[in-house]
Amino acid sequence: MLNRAYKKNDIQAALVRIALMLGLFVPFFAQAYTGITIVMSAPTQVNLEFIDQFKAELAKTSHNTLRVNVITLPENEKLVVAENSELVIALGVKALEASSKLTHSTPVMGVFTPLPSFNSLLVKSRRDVTNFSAIILDQPFERQMSLIKQTLPKANKLGVLLGSTSSQYGDYVRKEGEDSGFVVFEERVEQESDLIPKLKSLLDHVDVLMAIPDPAIYSRETAQPILLTSYRYRKPIFGYSQSYVRAGALAAVYTSSKQLAKQAAEMAVKAHPAPSELPPPQSPKYFSIMLNYQVARSLNITLSDEDEIYNRMLASDLTKGGK
Repeated sequence: MLNRAYKKNDIQAALVRIALMLGLFVPFFAQAYTGITIVMSAPTQVNLEFIDQFKAELAKTSHNTLRVNVITLPENEKLVVAENSELVIALGVKALEASSKLTHSTPVMGVFTPLPSFNSLLVKSRRDVTNFSAIILDQPFERQMSLIKQTLPKANKLGVLLGSTSSQYGDYVRKEGEDSGFVVFEERVEQESDLIPKLKSLLDHVDVLMAIPDPAIYSRETAQPILLTSYRYRKPIFGYSQSYVRAGALAAVYTSSKQLAKQAAEMAVKAHPAPSELPPPQSPKYFSIMLNYQVARSLNITLSDEDEIYNRMLASDLTKGGK
């Protein structure tokens, strides 16, 4: 399956501009790094898969002689790396938080980090965005909406649940929804007891529910009640992970650890020539989709082939000019 790069990163760009206006970034003098240290909080399967693919991608380039060192975050979370000469790639929020405390001249790139977590660490560390960057875990809203349009072309009423973390994205969701041909309905969940009542209220008015990552709404504990409630209302959910599709969502856009590793390697190579400068924070460049045909049959929804839907998403993006 082909992969597609999306150039539009409105959320990240807006937050970076705000931080710049507030004077939250500390200038630094960039220099080329001579090695790469990958930091992980634990040797999970996802992290190890990323590391293997990153090394494989780097080996394909002219920078294949760059030394790659892998370390597990110590219990005291105090990192020891060759500061000023290493690019540090932090896998996960905990690893990125520890890496943010390194000297400001050490370039740091986060992976597997949600946008709110990255933004918080960026402000807290008072680092410069040219040496503190990330591949944000969040998928662009435009990409999620493209999947919905290509899967359910007659759907035009889109529902979203927003919590304390995701509420900051309300304006962006409405803008992207309007651009994609949706009328966006939203419900704000202020406390746990509001979740199902607000969900039911939302499902009364929409054709489809689009899940936006928020730990107060979408978690292991809430997945089943959310999915069962939407099923009773005969309204499909579009998730943001393979696990959510397996659990009962109709479809999702996601980026695999191998795809993230490919993007990270490209960023590392691009930043290497002196003076080193990391690209700005960006959304996942490569992505895949996953459909749940069993759920579709239960909801009397006819789905096209997965590859066909994916290719239509790419064609649609090219028609818009590759935004």
